[in-house]
Amino acid sequence: MTAVHSGRRLRVDLPPRPLTLDDVAELAAADESGHRYELVDGTLLVVPPADFDHAETITRLTVWFVTNGYGTHQVLATPGIQITERTSGRVPDLIILRRRRDGRTVWADPADVALVVEVVSPGSERVDREAKPGEYARAGITQFWRIERGDNAEATVHQFRLGNDLRGEPTYLGHRAVLLEDLLASKPPELL
Repeated sequence: MTAVHSGRRLRVDLPPRPLTLDDVAELAAADESGHRYELVDGTLLVVPPADFDHAETITRLTVWFVTNGYGTHQVLATPGIQITERTSGRVPDLIILRRRRDGRTVWADPADVALVVEVVSPGSERVDREAKPGEYARAGITQFWRIERGDNAEATVHQFRLGNDLRGEPTYLGHRAVLLEDLLASKPPELL
């Protein structure tokens, strides 16, 4: 795969085969625009950079976790998570890792991820509320937090734990909602 920069545009010559997570990592490394790339069942998704409110929310959560004892090697903003072995990977807004990873790793193994945080943005509501939680649950990630930002309202953090539905399929259960400001005024839960 080759990426060619032409001014502000990025032109990509895709291989004549299904894309892999390695291809997506190569594409992301060549893109200087700040886009994030995800791969869902071999389909490439391009995600625009986050708006400032979104980015500030993630920064505040990162600082909160780190100042309360989590290591900077555990609290990572916009890392890649391998959802399936080669054809699916997501780039959540924030993760908490169980252990240090090789710094050159692009796609974290979901078994190493204790928490995934997604901030819902305009245009990604269905994906953030429906698609991603199901993918993270099937990958075995034990905790999922979804942050909803309302118009002129405080952000609400919806916290879920991994469980099983009536068919025995992995899903997120145990919903707890807390205002972001209240969450940040408390200590983080023990996730590891």
